[in-house]
Amino acid sequence: MSWMFSRARAKARAVRRHLAGAASSSVNAHPQSSGPVAGFALIDVLVGLALIGVITSLMMVFLGQARTMMRIEKATEFQMEVDAASRFLETAISHAEALPLSKSSPDQVLYLSGDGAWVEFNAVQAIGFKSSALREITVSLADGGQTGAALAIVQKTRRGSKPGAAVSSEPVRLIGGVSAMKFEYLDNALAPPSWLPGWNAPRQLPAAVRFTLSVVRDGAAYSSRGFARLDLAGTPRTN
Repeated sequence: MSWMFSRARAKARAVRRHLAGAASSSVNAHPQSSGPVAGFALIDVLVGLALIGVITSLMMVFLGQARTMMRIEKATEFQMEVDAASRFLETAISHAEALPLSKSSPDQVLYLSGDGAWVEFNAVQAIGFKSSALREITVSLADGGQTGAALAIVQKTRRGSKPGAAVSSEPVRLIGGVSAMKFEYLDNALAPPSWLPGWNAPRQLPAAVRFTLSVVRDGAAYSSRGFARLDLAGTPRTN
């Protein structure tokens, strides 16, 4: 009888070992997570997209304001350039001298000559530090090619006050992109004084010269008005 009990106990131990091995295999085949899985929740994604949208909107506003400021700054610079050219012309013309031009003849002595697009006169110009010289100055429009006309100045060196005593120099470009240039001349000898479109009065300077300078840059138009009073103007003179 004892051997039967021993055999039964051996079988029971074998069954228990078989069941323990099966349970261990099942646990290894389906491991359980011991902690939370790392990742992003839907709310995190939505918050990130919202922040990106806000930052993009702010950048678009900033870039738009920067472009506007650049356009304003460029337009201001162009207008200042046109105004500077006008102030230069005002100063030069106001210094006109009552001296014969080189193209004058004994029968017609001209101190100043011009029309709506150009003007020619004599003036004392600075040529260095505390030095100056008499120059015959011509202001006119020169062809500037595709960029438009250029306002140019030619200064002739005067070698005395006799007609024809002048040596021409190369034109100096004052400003480019000029679309229009208009000179007018005030004649005080008329009653009442009137503005004339041209000037060829012998031995006489106009009382004043006014002009309008128009320039086109980057598709935008800029203009400046100038007024030069000639202190040496007077009534016609005779020999």
